[in-house]
Formats: sequence, structure tokens, C-alpha cells
Amino acid sequence: WSVLFSARPKSFYASSPVNEYLDYHNLTELMHLLNHTFNLCELELSANAKRVSLFVLYLIIFVVGLVENLLVIWVNLQTRSYRNLVNLYIVNMAVADLGVILSLPIWMLEVMLDYTWLWGSFLCRFTHYFYFANMYSSIFFLTCLSVDRYVSLTTSSPFWHRHQHLVRRVTCCCIWALAAIIPLPEVAHMELANDIEPMCFFMAPLETYSVWTLVLTLLTLFIGFLIPFSIMATFNILTARHIKRCNKPEGRKHCMLIYAYILVFLVSWLPFHLVLLLLTLEGTSIFLHCYLLDFLYFFYDIIDCFTLIHCVVNPILYNFLSKNFRGKLISVVVRYIPKDQMGQEGSSTGTQHSVIITKNASLPHSLNCSHLCRQDDIQRKQLRA
Repeated sequence: WSVLFSARPKSFYASSPVNEYLDYHNLTELMHLLNHTFNLCELELSANAKRVSLFVLYLIIFVVGLVENLLVIWVNLQTRSYRNLVNLYIVNMAVADLGVILSLPIWMLEVMLDYTWLWGSFLCRFTHYFYFANMYSSIFFLTCLSVDRYVSLTTSSPFWHRHQHLVRRVTCCCIWALAAIIPLPEVAHMELANDIEPMCFFMAPLETYSVWTLVLTLLTLFIGFLIPFSIMATFNILTARHIKRCNKPEGRKHCMLIYAYILVFLVSWLPFHLVLLLLTLEGTSIFLHCYLLDFLYFFYDIIDCFTLIHCVVNPILYNFLSKNFRGKLISVVVRYIPKDQMGQEGSSTGTQHSVIITKNASLPHSLNCSHLCRQDDIQRKQLRA
């Protein structure tokens, strides 16, 4: 069953009548589909339980991710932190994650309607395009953040220190432009079928269908996972090694946080891309046991849903775990509390707020220890001299 399992659940992989696929598969694929459909190897799995579980997962991710990413954007804009260091990447990543989150209500309704699409042909394409563009943007910003952190931590080049803000702005513009282009080949083949009920899914030309699915799957695998993960893991590990050489008390904590960055990305995306590749190659290059095939088809949407966890975890790892960000958040919140209400709470409470804000606002970013490491490097060079 050669079907493109792109990064969104589509009606194409829902349990649907065989006659809906007759126009879109060649004879070999059709025979494989019939053999798979009418054999005795079928798992007893509840589609209703799956729909409810997906809806609950989408709802939790939507609510939590919406609040977190809005807070990140709001605090950074209020304090103008996006002008400093690598926070420009963090703000853009929060915007991209917010874009992914805002596409979830349509997926939630589609799941509850048993993958029936009620929003017309334009939204069939635009919603998927909007999701893909923001998904790739989030991954690319995360990758550039890892590279930028290491470069800022280790380089002493005057050129970098003079032009680093310009480099970051140009990089962000290039990321948005690249992420806007990558989804176009797949979105161009998104179609709204109205044979029985309106359904939105990928439909390439019959003659080149298998080639299209394989190419787009490999494109998603390499551009959306293998290349970003390789770069991210490499530079994060180099950053951790550099921090260890600083021999600072907080170094171990920073290293554990860096390893958490790598682990979260791997756990979020590896299962999805592995299942995506298996289902794309199944029936042409490989043949899976029917029990395993039923299992993968059934749980694909749930595995896909777990890729959205990064929209919830990213704000925590890159913002809320930072004392500096928490201090800014408190400062912004206190700024909007009415003065008369603060006066009623007493001077002691106001003093406590002031102490917290002053203390936290002066703290550096959770991983911005470059000045400490550079001091150690200078001392070592002086001793050698």
C-alpha cells in the first residue's frame, strides 16, 4: 500500500472502503491492498478509542503549547530580549511553534469527524502548507540555535562580534524563506476528493505515484530530521565539552540540559520518521508482516501526534528553565498589576517582589557562560606566557 505518510494525519490512512483507492493505485499496489484487506490477519483495535485519544492529546498540546509560546513571545517583546545574544532564534522558534499549534483545531475536528474534510479545497492545501512551513522553521531555528551558541561560546573573532546581530537576522530571513519553499511540492498535490465524503489527502500522478511518495518521504527524512539532528547533536556535544573545561560549579547542570536538548529532539522525531519510511517502502522494497502493518497503520496518527510535543517542551527547555527568563516574566507580570492593588498588599510584599526581580534580572542566560570560559582561557594563556 504505497501511500505518502507526510507529517500530518490525512484521511488517506484512515479505514476507508477499497473503491476510494481504485483510481490512485496501479494493479500491483491494488492486489497488495486486496490481499492485505481480505486476509485473516487483522488486529482488533478500536477506532473510536483512537479518535478520542487523539482528540485529548491534541487538546492538551494545543492549550499548553499556546500558553507557553505566547508567554515566550510576549516576555521577549516586552523586555526587547530578542535583540540580545541568541534570543532572536528563540523568539522565531516560538513563533514557528505557535504556528504549528494554531493548526491543531482543524486536525482535532478532522479526527472527530472520522477524517471528513468540511473546509473546502483552499484550506485543504493552505492548512497543510501552514503546518509544514512552521514545522520546518521550528526545526531549522533549533538547529541554528545550537550552532550559534557554540560559535558565540568559543570564537574570539572581531568580525563575529561586530556582525553577529546582522548574521542572525539574515539567517532568520533565510530560514523562513527556505521553510516556505520546501512544502510546495507536496502541497501542490493535496487534493479534495468528493467520491463518498469530502476527504483531503495527497494524490500524485498515477504514472509517477511511487516515485513521488519515495522522494517526498526521503526529503522529509533528510531535511526534517537527519541533517538537522546531525548538526544539532554535533554542536551541542561540542558546547557541552567546552563548558566542562570551564570547571564551574554549574557546568554539570548546563551539560545535562544540553543533552536533554538532543534527547527530546530524538524522541520526538525518530519514531515518526522510522514508521514513515517503513510504510513508504512497504509493498515495493520491503514486505512487512500483516500484523505489524496493521499496527503501524493504526498507530501512525498517534505517533505523528507525539511529534508535536516539541512545541510544548521547547519553551520549557529554552526559556522557563532559565532563571533570567523567569525573572523577566515576573517583571513583566508585576508591571501590569494595578498600583492600587499592589499598595493594598503592603510594603513588605512589594519589597519581596523587588528583591526577586532584581536578583533574577541580573542573571545571565542559562547557557551563556562564554565570558567565564574566556576568562579561564585568558588566564591559561597568561600562565603559559
